[in-house]
Formats: sequence, structure tokens, C-alpha cells
Amino acid sequence: MLDQVSLDVYRFAVSHPGWSVPQASEALGFTSKAIESAIDVLRTRCLLVEQPDGVGLSAVSPDVALAELVDPDERALLELRSRIAERRRELTSLVPAFLEARRQVSEDASVEVLEDPEQVQRVLIEYGRSVSDRVLIARPGQGSSADFQEESVQKDVELLRQGVQRKTLYQSSTRDHVPTRKAVEAITAAGGEFRVLPYLPVRALIFDDEVGVLARQLHPEDRAGLVIRDPNLVHAMTHLFEFAWGLAEPFLAEQASGAALNSTQRSVLRGLASGASDEVIARRLGISVRTCRRHIAWMLEELGAESRFQAGIKAHRVGWI
Repeated sequence: MLDQVSLDVYRFAVSHPGWSVPQASEALGFTSKAIESAIDVLRTRCLLVEQPDGVGLSAVSPDVALAELVDPDERALLELRSRIAERRRELTSLVPAFLEARRQVSEDASVEVLEDPEQVQRVLIEYGRSVSDRVLIARPGQGSSADFQEESVQKDVELLRQGVQRKTLYQSSTRDHVPTRKAVEAITAAGGEFRVLPYLPVRALIFDDEVGVLARQLHPEDRAGLVIRDPNLVHAMTHLFEFAWGLAEPFLAEQASGAALNSTQRSVLRGLASGASDEVIARRLGISVRTCRRHIAWMLEELGAESRFQAGIKAHRVGWI
């Protein structure tokens, strides 16, 4: 929007052909510097142009100015659309060759190692788009950001509308992650299924019981992925997933007992009961060691326990474990 000075100068120019800066300054009460600044603004919007004789400036109607400003952009947009269409035709013609090559790769390599995380992501997107029956997902760690979840919900709901079944396993601690919980509620309403386990050892996805993508995880910083096409290995992955699914509980299930604990605290307590260290518990649950110890300190105080061993006994008495 034009500022008030520029608007007043434009009105003056329209009603006073052959005007000058001193005249505008005297009539409008603005300094010459303010008038000159307004002229720059109006010229960038093509609302003021130099007169044919090169002396003075004349006002241009908004319609003419708009055409002057927009026409180059519209021409550029048409050219861009033409280039995009040409690239689409060019690359679409390569699809048959790609599919044949990928089929050959599938026959020659039962397990493909992808070192580049971006390449792993591209493979996941590709198989996610082409899935036709079902996708099984095991996703350890904490949930993703609200922006990522919003985009993911749209894609997942669209797949569900196409008749694709979706099952996702999360860690119990993810129940307390608000963006993930909202995404689960939205996708569940569309027909998706979600369950939780206290601990998931590795991220895995299985598409149509034909292809599996598994995080390699040789070390904490390892972001490589394994694309598994061997039918026997994929069958084993599917069998393990279904076994874990049978042990898991619904993500949105109401907690009947131990209401004083949230899902993260219950998982921390189970880790303590198994003798795991704070570091191991935190890594399993996808939380920081500091957060893990804060939960432990709260439970000790809540139970009135002086040691972790005593806390375990009291937790059992009150029904927490």
C-alpha cells in the first residue's frame, strides 16, 4: 500500500498536469525531500512517468500501471510453464526405462545400502507414493515437528482414502509429544492404526510386504539405510512387525491404572525395574538423560522413597508396576 505522502503526491499529479516539486511542496505542505521520496515510490509502481519532452512527470492511471508491471511477470510465468511441461514430457518418457532398470536391480540385489540420507528419503517418498496395499512403520524416538506432521497427515490421509492400510508403531514416550498426538488423532479418524511399545530398537518401513527399508545404525551418527527386496527377508521383517504389533497397546488408549504417571514415566520406571542405567533408558525413550533423571527424581519424591530400590518396592505396592 502507498504511504500517505505518496498518495497525496499522486492525487496532486493527477489533478495538476505539468506540476513541479516546488508546487507540490507548497500545495501539500511536505518538504521537497519527502516529495522526491514519494516520486521514487510512485515511479517504481509505474504511476509516474517522464513526459515525452523529458520535462516533468505525468500521472498514469492504475490500470495502465498494472499492465506495465504485471505483463512481464505473466510472460515469464508462461515461459516457465512451457519449460516445466517440456521437462515433464522429457522425463516421463524415461519412466519405462527406469522401471525396467529398477526391476533388474531388484533381481540382482536383495539388499541395497544407501549411504546418503537424502537418497534414503527419496526412496521412502518413491515407495510411499507407489504403495497400493499397506505400509507398516516402526518409528523409534520422539515425534517430528508440527510442520512436518501437518504435511505427513495430508499424505497419509490421501493414501488411506485410496484404500491403503497403515500401521505405525511408536515408542510410549511419543504419547506425550503434542504434535505427534494430534497427527495420530487425525490419521486415526481417517482409518490409520497406531500402537506403542516402551522401546523400539530400529526404524523400519515395509511397503506392500514386498520392500523393506531399515535404518542401518552401525553407530549413533549413522544415517544410512538398507533397502531390502529379498522376499524371505521382507517376510521375516513383516513377521517381526506383526509380533511386536500384537504386544503393543493402542496409542490413544486410556490409562486405567497408575494414573499419576504419564507414558514416559511408566517407561522410565520399567527401565529402572530392568536394571538399565539412566543413559540407556534415555536413549531407548528418545529423551535426554537430564529429562530422564528429572522423571526419576519426581517419582522418588512422589513415592517417598530414599533409594531406587525402595522406589521399586513402593511403586509395585501402589500399582505403578
